[in-house]
Amino acid sequence: MIKKLALSICILLFFTHVNAQTTADSTIKNLPDSSNKHKLDTTIRHKNDTTAKSVAVVHADSISKAIAIIHQVDSVKHSPLKTLTYEQYDALLKGEDLYNMNLVATLNHFPMPDEVVKHKKQLDLSPIQISKITAIATELHRKRVEMGGIIIKNEQTLDDLFKSGKLDEGSVIFYANRYGLYQGELRTAILVACYNTERLLSPAQIKHLESLENHK
Repeated sequence: MIKKLALSICILLFFTHVNAQTTADSTIKNLPDSSNKHKLDTTIRHKNDTTAKSVAVVHADSISKAIAIIHQVDSVKHSPLKTLTYEQYDALLKGEDLYNMNLVATLNHFPMPDEVVKHKKQLDLSPIQISKITAIATELHRKRVEMGGIIIKNEQTLDDLFKSGKLDEGSVIFYANRYGLYQGELRTAILVACYNTERLLSPAQIKHLESLENHK
């Protein structure tokens, strides 16, 4: 629909440009003959050239904008699941936290391991700290990707059940509760990772990390 609208705009602007050129040409042809004809012709043609150039600039700019709209529409990605947006689907696949499950930890000075690793130089982490916290971050990412895939699969199952109409109350309860279970397992993994990370840091390092995070 948007592609058709953008194409229509391009066509309309093209004919507007042609019409403006034709009107200007007709004005020159209909001018009365006089002793100052050459001077008038020069003036009119100069004005006509300026008008044509202005119309051409507007025409080119509008077409560029219309093409940009088409490209923008083409670049929009769609989720394979109608119950999830593409952003939600993509985040689950990548193991990203959609719901800020870590806040209860981070707001109470238990940092995320990947944030600590990102600032390892500024925090002056020891080799042992780097090794252990990196291992925590790696395992947490693996778990988040795993649970994201499981949540997507469970969502697909629920969608298939309702789409087919071949379901009963028991199956709805089972898969809906599974969703809550998977979310709980994911949050547990995140909070445990924060807990274990905090134990490997000094109070000064945690304070410094929070200062770095606040000045992003």
